[in-house]
Amino acid sequence: MIMVESKENIRKKLLRQLLSFAREEIERRSKNVEKIISNLSIYKSAKAIMVYYPLKGEVNLLGIVRKALNKKEVCFPVIDLKNKNLVPYIVGDLERDFVKGPYGVREPDIKKTRQYPVENLDLVFVPGIAFSPSKYRLGRGGGFYDRFIKTLSKGTKTIGVAFDCQIINDLPVSIPHDERVDFVVTESGIH
Repeated sequence: MIMVESKENIRKKLLRQLLSFAREEIERRSKNVEKIISNLSIYKSAKAIMVYYPLKGEVNLLGIVRKALNKKEVCFPVIDLKNKNLVPYIVGDLERDFVKGPYGVREPDIKKTRQYPVENLDLVFVPGIAFSPSKYRLGRGGGFYDRFIKTLSKGTKTIGVAFDCQIINDLPVSIPHDERVDFVVTESGIH
C-alpha cells in the first residue's frame, strides 16, 4: 500500500525548508522568477494584475510590481474574514498603501486604496507552499485562494509562483475544494 504524505506534513516540511533560505538566496531565486514572468506574453499583455505581498520564505515579486505600477493596474488582495475570500484592491504605492492584515499579511489599506472589480483582472499571481506537476496547489490551509480562483472570469489567467523545491509529484489533492492554476513559474522555468 502506497502512503501519500499528508498536506500538513508537506506544509511543515516545506515551510521549514523555505524559512531556512538566506535572504540573499530568496532574492536571487526571486529575481530569476521575475525575469521569466516579465518575458511571458500573458504578463506583457495584461492590463490588470493581482499580486500577493510576500511572507518570509515566499517568492518576492515586488521588483516586477515596482516596474508595473505606472504601466498596469496593480492589485493586492485584502482578506475578507467574514466571507473567507480575497478582495482585490488597486494600489499605487508599495510603502504607503499597506497595513498589516489578518495572519500578519501586508494588505492594501482600504482607506487609501479602492476595490477593483474581480472580473477586470487579466492575471493573478498565486502563492503556495507546494504545487503539483498538474498545477494543483497546496496553500497555508485557509482555502482563500481556492475560493478566490473559483470567482475569476474565464479569461483571467492564474500563475502559481514557487521555487523548484516546491514542486511535489505526490501532492494530495481534495476535489472539488483544491483549484488548479494555469501555469507555475519557478526559478528554472514554466511548469
